[in-house]
Amino acid sequence: MIIKITDPTEQHNWDNLVAVQFNGDIFHSSSWARVLKETYHFSPVYLMLIDDSKPGAIIPIFEVKSILTGNRGVSIPFTDFCNFLAADEYHLSSLITYALNYGRERNWRYLEFRSLNFPQKAPPFDFFYTHAIDLSSSPARLWSSLKDANRRNIKKAVREGLKIKFEASLSALNQFYRFQIITRKRHGLPPQPFKFFKSIYENMILQNLGVIVSAYYSGKTVASAIFFGFNKKAIFKFGASDPKYHHLRPNNLIMWEAMNWHRERGFQLLNLGRTEQKNQGLLNYKRLWGAKEMELKYYRFAFKSNSFISSSTSLPSIIPFAIKYFPDSILTLIGKLLYRHLG
Repeated sequence: MIIKITDPTEQHNWDNLVAVQFNGDIFHSSSWARVLKETYHFSPVYLMLIDDSKPGAIIPIFEVKSILTGNRGVSIPFTDFCNFLAADEYHLSSLITYALNYGRERNWRYLEFRSLNFPQKAPPFDFFYTHAIDLSSSPARLWSSLKDANRRNIKKAVREGLKIKFEASLSALNQFYRFQIITRKRHGLPPQPFKFFKSIYENMILQNLGVIVSAYYSGKTVASAIFFGFNKKAIFKFGASDPKYHHLRPNNLIMWEAMNWHRERGFQLLNLGRTEQKNQGLLNYKRLWGAKEMELKYYRFAFKSNSFISSSTSLPSIIPFAIKYFPDSILTLIGKLLYRHLG
């Protein structure tokens, strides 16, 4: 049994390996690794355990180096979840032990895991929810699984004349990013840099691993979302819209049409991404779709205390409040400078 460190962006058969042998998803793909590597210059440290000449477990990790937030390992940055890939718990436990020893050697502040299944008893550092929709059902059954209010909202959007387009153009990406600035500002957060979304466009959307779904009203784009798809599993990753048109319910129609679009193309699952516990509005929205709700826990091992730790700090409420009043140009500059230190 040996353990090696690899970079998936340099392995020509990586995607086939994680899809076929481990039933991986888009966040295990070489394309997503390339986005993080190109945009933020994070270093891939994907640990692979090989037993009897065959991969027995994989833990994707990126090393994040920052003079502001310190050096650490994250599995993996800017990712809703990144499940461990393992044939059995024995191989996985061995690889986790190796990962912790590697982190000590690299003088990381901590190593964070974001797998839905964590094999060790430890306090979670952070807690979220995630939701998954079974797309193997018929359209009629999918429709009947929606909450009544959701069906009414979708019907309203159709009556109002909204049209949905599935796009892969740079102009659609630019329009999405304009909405992204508006949406992030409304939530008191700076947008991630356009470079990040341009890399997503080049490495994922143009490679048939993602799609931009736009809602149009009277020929004008009013909402937009980005979905990823890999190994018959899709995920709603980003959504943004013009608040002046929220009363038309474009986001409901986008999601409904995206469900059907992915189902028609053989996808079996649509994940709705990560939701914070305190974000009751978003949580209620995701509960409208008849999805399976799951707990999503992050685990952080701090090397100074040599233990898994719980979260003890949160963003001061004054910061999101103040950001809402920043000019868009200042917000985009903050995002460009800040996000390479986060993740």
